[in-house]
Amino acid sequence: MAKIILIELNEVPFKVVDYFTRKYPNSNLSKILEYSDQIETKTDDQGHLHPWSTWPTLHRGVDNTTHNIKDIGEDLGDLNKKYPPVWQLLVENGISVGVCGSLHSYPVPENITQYDFYVPDPFAWGSETHPKQLEPFQAFNLAMVNGSARNVNSGINKKAALKLGVSLPALGVRAKTLGAVSKQLFDERIAPWKVVRRRSYQSIMAFDIFLKQLKKNKPKFCTFFSNHVAATMHRYWAATFPEDYDEFHLSDEWKARYGGEIDYAMGKFDDFLTDLISFQEVNPDYKLIIASSMGQKSTKAMEQKSELLAKDLNVFLEALGFVKDDYAILPAMHPQYNASFKDDSKRTQLIEKLNKFDMKGEPIESRIKENGFISIDFGHVNLEDDDILFEGQ
Repeated sequence: MAKIILIELNEVPFKVVDYFTRKYPNSNLSKILEYSDQIETKTDDQGHLHPWSTWPTLHRGVDNTTHNIKDIGEDLGDLNKKYPPVWQLLVENGISVGVCGSLHSYPVPENITQYDFYVPDPFAWGSETHPKQLEPFQAFNLAMVNGSARNVNSGINKKAALKLGVSLPALGVRAKTLGAVSKQLFDERIAPWKVVRRRSYQSIMAFDIFLKQLKKNKPKFCTFFSNHVAATMHRYWAATFPEDYDEFHLSDEWKARYGGEIDYAMGKFDDFLTDLISFQEVNPDYKLIIASSMGQKSTKAMEQKSELLAKDLNVFLEALGFVKDDYAILPAMHPQYNASFKDDSKRTQLIEKLNKFDMKGEPIESRIKENGFISIDFGHVNLEDDDILFEGQ
C-alpha cells in the first residue's frame, strides 16, 4: 500500500501551472509532470466558493450542501462526528498520520498524541501542537497572521520571534532558509515594496518543519498546506496575465513592478519539490499528490484606492453598543471578521444594526452558526466617506 504526501497548494489553477512550466522547462514541476497524472475533479458545491468550504469538501468527502462549512472558526464538534476529516478517520483506524496547516484542523483533537505530528492551520485560536516543541513556530505563525491578515505588515512580532529564534535548530529550520529570510529583510530595505514577498516565507519555514517531521516519522499519510501562491495571485494576476482583461486600468509601472511575483511564489513551491523528490527517491513507497481545492482566474484590473476594514473590531462593536463581555473575537482573514456571542439575543441585535448600514447601495453581510457564531463581511472597495450611511446618516 502506497504512503501519501498530500501537498495542499491552495487555489492554484492549471493556467498558472502551465504558465510556469512553459516558462521554466527545467523546473522540478515541469519535470514531474512528464510522469504524473493531471486530474480535474468536479464537486456539487453550491454558492460562493472559497477555500474555507472547498477544502472541507476534499477532506470530508461530502459537498458544502452537506458539511455547510462557510467560515473559519465555526464549531465543528458535531460535524467531526458525522463527517470526519480524512486524518481523523485514518488515525481512528490505526494508520499513522501527520498534519501541517490544513484548514479547519483546529481545535486540536483530544487524541493529538496519536498523530505522528500535528500543526493546526494558521487561523487557530491557540498555539497547541504535537510534538509540543513545535509550539514556538505556531505561536510566531499566528502572531504574523494576526498582524497581516489582509496586507503584509512590515513589522515583526518581536516577542514571538525571540521565542522562535531560540527553538529554530530543534524545529528543523535550515540554514539556507535563515539565509533567505535575511536576504529578504535586506531586500526590503533597498526596495520596500518587496515586503509583499514575506507571504512566502511563513510557508518556507513551515515546510522546513514539515520536512523534518516527515523524515523523522514517515507517516503513512500526511498533509502540508500553503497559501503563499494564492495570496500572490489574488493581488498580481493582472500583472502576469494582462491579456485576460478587456479593460485594464492599472499603470505600466505597476505591471512592471509586480509582473514577476507569481513566478517568485511558484519558484518557492518548486523548491519544496526539490526536497520532496529527494525524499521520494529514498522512500519510493510514497506517492505525492498536489491538490488545489479550487482554481482562480482574473477579476478586475482596476486600481484599488481603499478597502473597508475594521482595524479594531472591538471599537466597531463597542460603537454599536456592545461590551467586551458580550462576545469573543475569533480568528479570520480580513475583510471577514468572526465573533462568538454568549447571548443569541445580543447577536440578533448586532444583525439588526448591521442591516441598517448602506455602503453605496451594498449591505454589510453576515452569517450565523451554532454556539453564538457570527461572521461579518466588510471589504467594500473604493468608498468615499459620504458613501457610508447608518440609519440614513
